[in-house]
Amino acid sequence: MTEQTFFEKTNQVPTFWNDATKYASISKDEAFVEEVAYMMVTLHRTGA
Repeated sequence: MTEQTFFEKTNQVPTFWNDATKYASISKDEAFVEEVAYMMVTLHRTGA
């Protein structure tokens, strides 16, 4: 992977996380909110 390709991929807007965070903050869908929270905590703990 070239530096330019790496730079382009790392600077893309993380749309899924932005959308999921917005939806979870206004949603009454408790199961979805719990799943998003679990994924975020797991990714943070594993350093992903």
